[in-house]
Amino acid sequence: MQEPQQRQAGLQPWQQGIVFLLACTAIVSRRPDAIFHAQFFAEDGRVWFADAYRLGWWSPLFQAHTGYFQTLPRLGAALALLVPFALAPLVLNLVAIAVQALPVNLLLSSRSAACGSLRFRTLLACVYLALPNCAELSSRITSSQWLLALSAFLVLVAAWPMDVAGWLFDLSILLLCGLTGPFCFFLLPVALILAWKHREPKQWSRAALLSAACLVQAWGLLVVDPSGRSNYVLGASPQLFTRILAGHVYIGALLGGNGLATHPSRGLFLFLACVALAGTALVTGCFVKSAAEMKLFLAFSAILFAASLISPTGYQPAGITAWANLAAIPGIRYWFFPTLAFAWSIAWFLRSRSVALKSLSAVLLVIMCFGIVRDWNQPAYKDMHFADYAARFAAAPAGTAVSIPENPEGWTIQLFKH
Repeated sequence: MQEPQQRQAGLQPWQQGIVFLLACTAIVSRRPDAIFHAQFFAEDGRVWFADAYRLGWWSPLFQAHTGYFQTLPRLGAALALLVPFALAPLVLNLVAIAVQALPVNLLLSSRSAACGSLRFRTLLACVYLALPNCAELSSRITSSQWLLALSAFLVLVAAWPMDVAGWLFDLSILLLCGLTGPFCFFLLPVALILAWKHREPKQWSRAALLSAACLVQAWGLLVVDPSGRSNYVLGASPQLFTRILAGHVYIGALLGGNGLATHPSRGLFLFLACVALAGTALVTGCFVKSAAEMKLFLAFSAILFAASLISPTGYQPAGITAWANLAAIPGIRYWFFPTLAFAWSIAWFLRSRSVALKSLSAVLLVIMCFGIVRDWNQPAYKDMHFADYAARFAAAPAGTAVSIPENPEGWTIQLFKH
């Protein structure tokens, strides 16, 4: 690619820096309390920070959680050890925000030119930042593995880096993602397809790295923590799948989080069935007509969605099947990739030569604006008075056992003061 084309296809380094700051600002604007009233949430405090404080930063890296090694939040907790305890949640949230902003920079890099023009990729980046029905992923390091997986996918489909720094960056993202959760199992086929397609020996290095990560995660799942994955009664049914797909994925992408998936009305179910068929037809049409990069993303998202429904994890209420529980929860991590795939498919049709498809895309994007506005401000976490507990912890004598409440309500962090 010639130099003028490179400038047109991507942003300059100083522009990338500005874009990163703007992306972080947009993320913080959706949940300002992540910065201005930072608190631990779930595993952020009870697992990642507590393990790092108790064992040091190195040993927890070799401990599996829910069956997998979780390197990203473990490293975030290691960084949090370097600051006063009162600032530890802020450090974890800042890491999460940086990871959440990274896909924007990757999309606007000249290396992603194969995904479309700079204007089109800017639209994709804006849709990603404003995506409705994704509150669980915002500014939370525990959920950052899903966003890191998106960055790893974008690295895989990007053009090969022109310098050593770019090559090291790619390997770092892939290694970090490969050692954080199960996503390496789903990224490896993408890497193998691309390596086979390009027929270049250097492409196989990415596949080799992800293969090694798969072996490590398989060891964690089968040997280190074989009981880490919960075995829930799924309660799967075509009706529930239709409700989840239409309510949480397709309508969720357009209108934001909603409770339609659990509404008992038969008439509403018929409407949801029509939405499921129409939405799937739209995504299928995009898959058939789009370039390889979009095809791979849609396939990757569909497989992740299927795996999420086959083997969900979480905290299951007694007497409720896994799918019934999932149907009742909008905005969770499991809806992120299929929702983004649907939203990006809508954006892709905006470039169609068909006036009808282009008009349909424009109408759906306008409707999505309602969902964006509706879901932009994400609820702040309940005030657990972390600052007061942090002050008591700082003043406590060494050896004191301290119990600190955190979100969600009922969770606590157990620490023994050093």
